Amino acid sequence: MTHATNDRDRLMLAFAELNRHGILARPALATTAEQGHALLRAELAARHPHGLGSYVFWTRADEQRFDPAGDLTAALPLHCSSEAVATAAEAVCRGARLDPQPMERTAALHVAPRVPRRAAMPARRAAAPSPWRWLGARVPVIES
Repeated sequence: MTHATNDRDRLMLAFAELNRHGILARPALATTAEQGHALLRAELAARHPHGLGSYVFWTRADEQRFDPAGDLTAALPLHCSSEAVATAAEAVCRGARLDPQPMERTAALHVAPRVPRRAAMPARRAAAPSPWRWLGARVPVIES
């Protein structure tokens, strides 16, 4: 399995998984959200006239939500063709260790930035005594 080091890599892995399942997943479309829906509906209708027309995308305007290292600095909206596709996108995003959150519209998600990890681990407390201490030490059994 490929090791994803940033949010963009994890999103691209999630999009590859959606593509494997027949959902057209496009990053950074150079259109508005409304034009993107129309463009992908038309493209899928032409390529697969009897298909379900399932797709998910984000717009190029939303690329600013990534920092130069590829991590999200603000929630990224994912535009989906239907509620079922939003559910599938949510599942693969969770599998890619992203934090998807449903938007007010049911056919869209926000992928939230990850909370940064703390730099240092807190000191560990002394281990509590074992609850099995009452058993005592093992004593050899002498058979007669």
